[in-house]
Amino acid sequence: MTQPACPHKRTQLIAKDNDAQYVECLDCGEILEAGEMEKKEGAGFDESLSDA
Repeated sequence: MTQPACPHKRTQLIAKDNDAQYVECLDCGEILEAGEMEKKEGAGFDESLSDA
C-alpha cells in the first residue's frame, strides 16, 4: 500500500540566489525549488485578497 504524497506544508529556506530559492520539507526531507511549490499550490485557486 502506497502512502499519499507529502503536501510539503512545513518548509524551511536552505539556499537562495538571484534566480531561485530552495526549501526543505520538514516532514519528508525533500529539497524543492520554491517556484515548484507555488505552481502546485496555485493550480486550483488563482485569486488573491486584492481581488476581493
